[in-house]
Amino acid sequence: MIVYLVISIGAGLQTAFADMLSPYREGSYDFIRNSSMNNYAIYQGSFFHLLQHKFLYGYHWSEHYDLYLYSPSFPFVIMPFALLQKYIGVVVWCVFNALVLFYAVRWLKIDEKKKVIIHWFILVELITAIQNVQVNPLVAALFVLTFIAFERKQVGLAALLIASSMFIKIFGIVGAAFFILYPKRLKFIGYLFLWSSLIFLSPLIFISWDELIKQYLGWYTTIITLHSENIGDLSAMQLLASLFQFTLSDLGRYTIQATAVILFCLKYIRYHSFTHPQFKLLFLASILVWTTIFNNAVESPSFIIAITGVAIWYIADEKSKMNLGLLIFALVITSLSHSDLFPRYIRDNFIDPYALKCLPCFIIWLKIEFELLFRKRSLAQPLHA
Repeated sequence: MIVYLVISIGAGLQTAFADMLSPYREGSYDFIRNSSMNNYAIYQGSFFHLLQHKFLYGYHWSEHYDLYLYSPSFPFVIMPFALLQKYIGVVVWCVFNALVLFYAVRWLKIDEKKKVIIHWFILVELITAIQNVQVNPLVAALFVLTFIAFERKQVGLAALLIASSMFIKIFGIVGAAFFILYPKRLKFIGYLFLWSSLIFLSPLIFISWDELIKQYLGWYTTIITLHSENIGDLSAMQLLASLFQFTLSDLGRYTIQATAVILFCLKYIRYHSFTHPQFKLLFLASILVWTTIFNNAVESPSFIIAITGVAIWYIADEKSKMNLGLLIFALVITSLSHSDLFPRYIRDNFIDPYALKCLPCFIIWLKIEFELLFRKRSLAQPLHA
């Protein structure tokens, strides 16, 4: 915890000081364009824009670069941080994202040594995410906390966590895939509808109904535009297109994603295995990796979600030289390839053009699906050895 705390404070301070020491005049276009706090400025601005009845999904060049991509309800998540002075707020935000993921892993019902493995393995990718002032560590934590809530038979809490995740990033709805594994499914669906409705309507505290609809239409349009403009990027779709030398058309992209959905759902055939703790952990790992690598707009900082899944896969699956090799492969290519420890020449000429950052996660995801469908030995290991 101390390591996570120190690193997150350091990353927050680095971001704040880089902004304060900018060579550009504060408020100028160059200052905004090169600000290390751009993502945080988008988050913080969303709260005040909602209060001021401004359209969230337009360009606000005097405050930040890029568009706001989150739901009209997200300002309630950022509110406690937005009310702080911005340089203090960004540090607290970095600390919050690091610690919420730390404790999500901490609360998993697994052996203490396995928690330590996860904590250390995801640290490099976590640093990448918090240095970019991202929300992705929180999203990863919400997936893990949803799993924990289901395990504790707290279906109302699980529904709240899924709804919260969905209104941060729309793919958070994938967390609902867990509900098939547990009883009280109708109760869960009812709670999910309730929480989703309340979160959907929450901006009405500050704005009118007409404004609310306009904001949600803006969110929808922005997501659709992002979906079409960021085809591939570091995703599995771009990886396959690069490796097999074909142009990634809309048809090709949708075909790969549809195939991935089918492969993801095949594991439900093994319904009799859902009672095994290892099966459930591998299911969690599958969700974390799948959600990331088949996202059209996945960026390097998004991989904290996938790499958390990789770590959970490793501690849940059988121990073998192959699995250890894949883990090291993921550490080097996925986590280290976008760090300063990796030669820039290799990153610029091979890792990014071919979306190779995704490759280890893609291979591991295929292995997870294979394990869940065909292997039995990996589902019979004790988790508390």
